[in-house]
This record gives sequence, structure tokens and C-alpha cells, in this order.
Amino acid sequence: MFDSSKYDYLIFDCDGVILNSNRLKSKAFTDALPCEPNKLVNSFVDYHQKHGGISRYEKFRYYFREMKKSPDVEKETRDAIIRFATIVKKGLIECAYVPGVLEFLKQTNLQGIPLFVVSGSDEKELIYVFRQRGILNLFKHVYGSPLNKNDNTEKVVQRIGAQKKGCFFGDSKSDYSAASKYGLDFVFVSGLSEWEENNKSDHTNETIKNFLEICTTLQ
Repeated sequence: MFDSSKYDYLIFDCDGVILNSNRLKSKAFTDALPCEPNKLVNSFVDYHQKHGGISRYEKFRYYFREMKKSPDVEKETRDAIIRFATIVKKGLIECAYVPGVLEFLKQTNLQGIPLFVVSGSDEKELIYVFRQRGILNLFKHVYGSPLNKNDNTEKVVQRIGAQKKGCFFGDSKSDYSAASKYGLDFVFVSGLSEWEENNKSDHTNETIKNFLEICTTLQ
């Protein structure tokens, strides 16, 4: 069972870990490409789901450069990102929390454990959403794209100190990879995950469906 007292700091992904927003994001990738061929868009959404945690910038560039082979990758990418951001911002403000996470964040914050967000979502957008939802003050810092998760996890480690013990709560391979690279424990939040690899259990220190399973241990 998870023991928060073992850790000097905690890192959280956002989509599928704090907010119930994985399906919202998948639909937004579709809706941001309204005039594109359905077959390509369906393949792109599949690519998105298999590469959770990678920024929208990288994903749309991949679509226009590698899948569509557009003659103007940068312009089409910019336009798609603008459409995507408009769709997503409202959804992120309104969507539900992952069960138990808000209580867990508040409890660990009261314990004095520094909390961070490392997400593939746009950093400025995420800060705005968290401020609107009234939870920005629970975190020491919120990190997001355009920097990737490895670079942002490194920022947290440098800020706290490499000798300190941390844990990363995530639901994707990119979360696990960032945790592993910097020697953090990893808790796989499985309930809303789109990570389909069969050997996920080999990568995790612990697996939880949601935070209701561990909130009671902090009472």
C-alpha cells in the first residue's frame, strides 16, 4: 500500500491521473482536423492513444509531416493546435476529477510534501485550467509542453535535489520512462489509462485504479 511518508516529493501527470480527460483529448484530436480524411484521422487518434504524454505539438507535426505529408507542415500544425486548444480548454475546466485525487492532493499538501505536475499538456493552458478549478495552489509548480516530460521531470529533480526520494503518478509509458530515467518510483494509475502494453506491471512499483484506494491510508 502506498506510503507517502517515504517520499520527499510527488509528481503527477494530469490527463487520466488528476483529470478524467483522456477521452476528451482523443475526441479533440479528431475535432481539430474537421476537413481531413477519416481514415487518416482515425489512424492519427490511434497514434495519439499509443503515445500518451507526448505534446500536441509533436503529435500534430507527426500527422502533417509523416501521415498527410503536407507541403506546409508548420502552418497546418499551427492552425490545428489553435482549434485543439479552443476545444480542450473548456473541457478541462468542466471535466471530472479522477476519483479520490482531490482528497489525496489536499491531504499530502497538508503533510507538507511538495507536489508537482509534469504533463504533456500545454503548460500555460494547464496553469489557467488549474487556477480556474481552484487547485493551482496545491502545487509547487506545474510543468507542461512545449518541453517534454523527461526535460520537465529533470527540472523537478534539479529543484528538489537528486538525493531526495520522489514518486511519479502516471498512466502512460512516457510517464514511466521519465520516472525511470531519474530514479523515481512509479505508481501506475490504471482506471482511465490508454496504455495498452501487456507488460505494464513489469514497469511499476505499484498499480492503483484511482486514488480512493490510497486516500484512507493518509487519515
